[in-house]
Amino acid sequence: MAWPTLAELVSNFAPILHLDKDEVNLPSSTDWYIGQVGYQAAGGIYSGPGQWNWGTAEQSSPDDYLVAPQAIWASLMKGYIPTATSYVHVLPVDDRTDMVDLQYWLFYPYNGQETFEVTGWTGSTGQALMPLSIHWGDWECVTVRVNIDQQVVGVFFSQHSGGQWCSPNDGFLSLSGTHPNVYVASGSHANYPAASNSTYEIGGVDVWDVRFAVADYARGGGPTVNLSAPNPPVVIQNDAQAILPTPVTSPPWLAFRGRWGQPIEPTLTDAEIGSLVAAAASGMQLNVLVEDAVQYVAGSTTLQAWLSEVILPIAKGTPIASSVSLVPVALATMPGSQILCIGMGNPLPPAMRAWSLNQGKWSSAKSPTMSPFGGLAACATPSGGLALLGLGKTSLLAFISPEGSGGPWSAAGLWPAPPATTGASIGQFNGAWYIAWGGADGSIQYLSTTDWVHFGSPQRVMLPSVDGPVPATIAGGALVAPAVESCGGALVIVAPIAGLEKGMPMVLGAYVSSDGSNWTGPNLLPSMSLCSDTSGALAGGPNGTLYCFYADSNKKVRYAVTSDGADWSDSGTIAGAFTSRTPSVVPWQGGFLVVHPGKSSPTVYWNSATFE
Repeated sequence: MAWPTLAELVSNFAPILHLDKDEVNLPSSTDWYIGQVGYQAAGGIYSGPGQWNWGTAEQSSPDDYLVAPQAIWASLMKGYIPTATSYVHVLPVDDRTDMVDLQYWLFYPYNGQETFEVTGWTGSTGQALMPLSIHWGDWECVTVRVNIDQQVVGVFFSQHSGGQWCSPNDGFLSLSGTHPNVYVASGSHANYPAASNSTYEIGGVDVWDVRFAVADYARGGGPTVNLSAPNPPVVIQNDAQAILPTPVTSPPWLAFRGRWGQPIEPTLTDAEIGSLVAAAASGMQLNVLVEDAVQYVAGSTTLQAWLSEVILPIAKGTPIASSVSLVPVALATMPGSQILCIGMGNPLPPAMRAWSLNQGKWSSAKSPTMSPFGGLAACATPSGGLALLGLGKTSLLAFISPEGSGGPWSAAGLWPAPPATTGASIGQFNGAWYIAWGGADGSIQYLSTTDWVHFGSPQRVMLPSVDGPVPATIAGGALVAPAVESCGGALVIVAPIAGLEKGMPMVLGAYVSSDGSNWTGPNLLPSMSLCSDTSGALAGGPNGTLYCFYADSNKKVRYAVTSDGADWSDSGTIAGAFTSRTPSVVPWQGGFLVVHPGKSSPTVYWNSATFE
């Protein structure tokens, strides 16, 4: 088959939005919104509605923003569905010519409130609106991957700072003909593949037998917006012209680098958190003991403060960037105690992104000028540059930059690149850097370097047995890398292994070597509930201890500790941290900096002070 015209293609697969029955902040076109707002330049010059144009805004600072006049706030917040349309970015899928991604960008003038939820052990639930995520100018995205046979291959639903992919065969995605059905959460405008009368939990915590959480409601029952008509999609950029050779004129606002509304910094005090608990619980049918427990939490200043630490990062988030990686990210401690985070930004296809943490604040850093690859690992080199490793199509790749994340990049001396099926990790032992990965034969492999110029030959982790040495193997997919670090005078590699019996889930096993050559193990970590297709991340702790962070089957970020790599203790979970991917970790300010790629919650970092 041949591709249709670009206009036909984006119209044929435009999503159908099903808004929640309680939604009051509706979508609109950008033109409807822009025509009613002012422009605030970072230099202090303000231009009212109708007094500015994009010829000026194209030269804008990232600190510029649009201004909604207070006199029409109520009208602007409601949006205007008769103008609602989608703005489409067309992208190739790798180097394929039989598939494209259609990113449908959706504009809402105002992002409303999320829901604070209290659930008792009987299942009775109470809710209260939580005014922490409100902001002007809310952009959401639905990506539809289609093939040349005019079939939907998959759909990506943006959700807060992350999202999820669904395929037509996974039982979640529904289509009306060729149009994906999208269920939009009330207030937050997160997109989900199915309606649900129960909540989509963003994150929460249990106190006694009561669950306190931040949640989305995407029940449908509100207005339906067909993005194929009456306002057809507007193609704003075509990066797949080799497949669909149709030139596109981008709208002038695409070059705007500022905010789509005036900044809002909503806050909640500890006492207001207590009031939210009380308000949510007032609608519940609770037995006396649970009601007393909830009211005690609502009135306890100690528990209010603790809930603030748990709930506020979930609701408001401390995002690294406006879009969060869906694949593992790499952390590196650079000169001057700067933390560098490198990952794959959304929307897909991913592009390399970098962020820098200085004095507790994240900011964009110079992005790696190279093609993206998966399973990332990074570290500072002796010269103060950056080493970046990852998984290519079939091999482990390594590159060195003398200028941190930006380049220029040169290939490290791993050539010929070792065959690999997973990404890599980096740890230090006896003055050398050790790199560990999963080989093409399923074995755990490693090599070392002292200068990032000369590299040892790849070796396999070999274990003694009655029939002679056998290689240790790794379970999981391409994004599951073994973790490597030193502890107690030994080199430790932690990797997922198959369940001990048929049908049992994967567990984490630790392999220990006192000389970097002879190994014992696996020593099982307390991770019998390891989340599927994840691994662990290692970092040295106080007094020579070693910490391993991983996602359990409840998608909570859990951590274990050892002093010798052989005996591990389960030390608990990180409050409010939920992920279905492997976290990344580096020592930081006497504790740890833990970054995880969130699926339904923002990518957030925690210090050890917030560990449970």
